Amino acid sequence: MKSRSTKASRDVITNVKEKLTWSYLERDTEMPVIRVTSDITKQTHFIHMPDKLHNKSSDLDYLHELGHATLCESVHPIFATNGQFPGWANKKQFLPLLPALGAACDWFVCHWQNELMPKEMQAQINESMPIVEEILGKEELPPIEIILDSALIIAEAILYYKEPIDCDGPLKNIVEAFLSIPPDQPSEENCVLLINKLLATYTDLGARLVPDEEISVWEVYQQGAAA
Repeated sequence: MKSRSTKASRDVITNVKEKLTWSYLERDTEMPVIRVTSDITKQTHFIHMPDKLHNKSSDLDYLHELGHATLCESVHPIFATNGQFPGWANKKQFLPLLPALGAACDWFVCHWQNELMPKEMQAQINESMPIVEEILGKEELPPIEIILDSALIIAEAILYYKEPIDCDGPLKNIVEAFLSIPPDQPSEENCVLLINKLLATYTDLGARLVPDEEISVWEVYQQGAAA
């Protein structure tokens, strides 16, 4: 259920947008959620905004997207919601990377959010925990994206609220991967390190950023292969 919009949350969103140093443009979208993408070379953010009737995004969702834009321009483009991939490459080879890339970036963006709206973030985590427990309690494992998102929520509950949550097996490894990287220290190096820790829990692949004309792009490789 989408949380109620408040003046306080809207003020935070307005303040964040005013602090963006790159230009931003709002565009209509037929998707039911707000998404912010970033053009690194033109230093422009695009806010894809559904119409009010069909918008399923909460203020926290919107703020999260703006967090990606903020860290993209203030820390490193690795934090943009739209990853940078070489135009000539077969996109299928990057599919295993996407869940780890998204979850790793979210680890830092969620901390940024938590500093701005701690009460709202705590409420969201508290509301999510029963859902996480239900999903992870099923006999059939959910897709890796769901496992990573669930592990992120558990790691946040442990880190911020000292929740005594015990995990075992692969889930424990993923939670420990998150907790091994300080979320208050966003950087290209820390994000790549976390991505590779997460990748190692469900693939034998590694990932790195390599120069490609004006920007850096992702490269995936088999662990143990020559650099």
